[in-house]
Amino acid sequence: MTKFLEEVDAQPQALLDLVSFYREQGAGLLERWNKLLEKHSNLTFIGMGTSELVSLLVQDALYGQGKTVNIYDAGEYLHYLLQSSRTEKLYVMISQSGESVETRKVTEALAGKAPVVVLANADDSTMARLADLYLPMKAGVERLVSNKTYQNSLALLYVMVGGKLGKLEEVARYLADSCREEEVIQAAQFLQPADSIHFITRGPALAAARQMALTFMEGAKTHGTAFAAGAFRHGPFEVLGEKHRSLCLAPEGKTGELCLAMAQEMASKGSRVVLLTDMAQVPEHENLLTIQVKAFGEERLFPMTMTVIQGYLLHHVARLRGYEAGVFDVVSKVTTVE
Repeated sequence: MTKFLEEVDAQPQALLDLVSFYREQGAGLLERWNKLLEKHSNLTFIGMGTSELVSLLVQDALYGQGKTVNIYDAGEYLHYLLQSSRTEKLYVMISQSGESVETRKVTEALAGKAPVVVLANADDSTMARLADLYLPMKAGVERLVSNKTYQNSLALLYVMVGGKLGKLEEVARYLADSCREEEVIQAAQFLQPADSIHFITRGPALAAARQMALTFMEGAKTHGTAFAAGAFRHGPFEVLGEKHRSLCLAPEGKTGELCLAMAQEMASKGSRVVLLTDMAQVPEHENLLTIQVKAFGEERLFPMTMTVIQGYLLHHVARLRGYEAGVFDVVSKVTTVE
């Protein structure tokens, strides 16, 4: 077993650790967060890579609570929008290390001038020290491609918009036995040569699609691109055919049927499509391979139900392409240079 898969296998326990912390000693931190959320109608989420995209999980939930939400790449915010920051906004800064160069610089610039909430996995980090409120991810040590911190970032954000810790515990118990590895190996083979993969979905699951695109570039040297399903039809649909590879996420919810229909249509036009879904009734086609996960009744939980499968799929796609997922050749775990 590789070191990356060791971290992937530790994800269920990492999620249970987060649940335990926020049920007990971290309960007061969530109370402070809820008071801040009540006071502010305008929220800005800032991060890089995984730490930016995870906020997509809760964007619609916050809009449903009457909030205005913006999500920014920290590097772009630092150089083009920082001067437009407003003291009445609530800033949520996300960085696994608490030291990512762009996010740290924005945090340093805003600290003491506007309310800053920091989500990080390093209690002694610069960002944690500067925060008006620090919410730890409780993911444990992570040295490779984002996995435990990605999952726990999603889980923490889920709780921050009203999600129940009990539901997260149910997901964690399920995750321990969620991956049928032979099925995942078959999916990895089905996607070969996997030079390029489009990750397609709608809604909160866009966080998972963008994370997969990012980590498949990192871990399997695959050209990964994430699309909202509607946007993919507006032009990129022209790539469909026997050389095209796609992974479609179809959570049960507002647009699940639309995602299933697109997966079936892509397969019918010759593309090879791996479908990840928690829906019971799915289309069948020789170009469509389906992996089903357990449904928990909330669309926002879907990205967390597939994190172990996601990690194993990355591992096997990378292996078939001659790489070991999690081994960095060019970058490092923490980015300290702009």
